[in-house]
Amino acid sequence: MKKLIFLLFAINLFAYNVTVSIIPQKFVVNKIAGNKANVNVMVLPGNEPASYNPTPKQLMSLRNSAIYFKIGVPFEKAWINKFIAINPKIKIIDVTKGIQKDKNPHVWLAPQLIKQQALNVKNALIEYDAKNREFYENNYKNFIKEIDETDKKITKLLKPLKNRTFIIFHPSLYYFAKEYNLNEIALEKEGKEPSLQYQMRLIKTAKEKNIKIVLTSPEFSQKSAKFIAQKIDGKVVSFSPLKYNILENLLEVSKVLNESNRD
Repeated sequence: MKKLIFLLFAINLFAYNVTVSIIPQKFVVNKIAGNKANVNVMVLPGNEPASYNPTPKQLMSLRNSAIYFKIGVPFEKAWINKFIAINPKIKIIDVTKGIQKDKNPHVWLAPQLIKQQALNVKNALIEYDAKNREFYENNYKNFIKEIDETDKKITKLLKPLKNRTFIIFHPSLYYFAKEYNLNEIALEKEGKEPSLQYQMRLIKTAKEKNIKIVLTSPEFSQKSAKFIAQKIDGKVVSFSPLKYNILENLLEVSKVLNESNRD
């Protein structure tokens, strides 16, 4: 047992360091990098990426990072130049390269877009650590298979939905909805709680479409979601866009939509 612990420690000790902005990115990088890299995360659990301020300890850890994988969450704009100032040698990789996106940053919540992010991660790791090219290529291929399998399961869950509209507080499932021909209605208006007038319009829509759930994230206020759920005789269902295992997270929300919106 002691020998095993020593070996695991040694493997971790000789791995290089990379940094990501949010927890779901760590999932993708871990899938490709395996035990070759230690992955540091900037936005800690329970925090919101729009306004996060890294701790001094996190900033110090950047000095040892070879790569920073950015994904386009708002806090990066305020901090990315400071990260480079701390570590001028750090390589900044945009994992959204090749993805058609708009102002909504939640590109990690749609399987086909995860594939492109995985490709960008794989290419960056090979460029930095070419001797392990085959290792990264194999991990990438296996991850793509896993994504495809998850996509099939999600498609099967969502295909029978008669009502393809759902309500969510924060528009985190924007790209997911586009990918699976769903209609996401966000409660949040420009980062703020919705007005009473807007909430009443949503209540009317929900009753017309027989929507019985309101998705909300633990990172945001529950007030308006609970109000609407009460008015439609429905319930609030928690969905965090920042869970580590993205594929399991998307499967879970697909099951919720299947069970609640089928009829």
